[in-house]
Amino acid sequence: MALAACESATSPDASRALDPNLALSDYAAMDKILATDALAGFRALGGRTGLRTSSVLGVGARVAGVRDGASSRDLTLQLARELSGGTALKEIISTRHRGMTLVYNAATDTYAVSPTRAGAPANGVRFITYEIDAAGKPILSKETGYADLLDEGATTGETIVLRLQVVNTGATVLDYRTRLTISGETGSISVDGFMSDGAARLDFNVAVTSRKSGLKTLLDADFDLQVKGREFSILGKVRGIDEATGDGTVALTVRHAASSVAVKMLGSNGTVDGTFEVNGKLLATATGNAKSPTITGPTGGQLTGGELLMLMHIVDMTDSVMDLVEDLVKPVDNLVVLGWLL
Repeated sequence: MALAACESATSPDASRALDPNLALSDYAAMDKILATDALAGFRALGGRTGLRTSSVLGVGARVAGVRDGASSRDLTLQLARELSGGTALKEIISTRHRGMTLVYNAATDTYAVSPTRAGAPANGVRFITYEIDAAGKPILSKETGYADLLDEGATTGETIVLRLQVVNTGATVLDYRTRLTISGETGSISVDGFMSDGAARLDFNVAVTSRKSGLKTLLDADFDLQVKGREFSILGKVRGIDEATGDGTVALTVRHAASSVAVKMLGSNGTVDGTFEVNGKLLATATGNAKSPTITGPTGGQLTGGELLMLMHIVDMTDSVMDLVEDLVKPVDNLVVLGWLL
């Protein structure tokens, strides 16, 4: 929603107690973790790896960069169709790549197996990471660490379980698992773990499930983000998102130290009806066209600039969750993936 373009009414309500500067500093801390240079070498893997070992991986490759709503909502069904009618896959990294280390080849701008490098996990592969140049390409002479992709499906009992660990200059900056379960024409995926910029750490848990409701396919999602040491957390629930229209409900609870912000939104036929509460008290309402809703205070009063900016960050948090999951999976563009929200 483009809150900056929203209509406002007239007079601020001084009773709304929340420090916008604290809230904005919390969001800035999370953005700093997501943008850390420690992950630059890992992101440079994107498009430079060539593990094409199954039709399932092919599906992941086709949809890894998709951000539009309709395509992202189709992903669960695409994966279900690929897997239905056959034996459920547990191990998807090929035996010829297990235990191998891949290094960057500057001549081809791709990663290739190095027969002389040791240390890769027996149940996965290792990618050596590097500093990157201004064009985003790895600098071969400046190694920074490695990214291990582990295939844990055979030991956990899940249909597919992949774990990714990224070590930069000796410190683990990213560690998460992706679990995918398919049953008939429904499916679920979860992504959970942490990322760090060396000073702060973001723990995340995202789960998305598709289900049938009559002739419709609906998506439910839950996510939990927490920045350690800042008393900052975001809990979200998305229910009944229609794959065709995007209709459904969203509920977020954002905590900043002792304060909390609750957001509830109902989307239907291109319109929204939602509320924003601070510490249990109504701060603002959003109604009307989903692309340009009208924002007013609890009595029709105008929001302050800081409060309006804070609301914009809160609403944008759903996009931040999508961006987070995309950042986690896009560099390894043939993982089997579903993490898209809304």
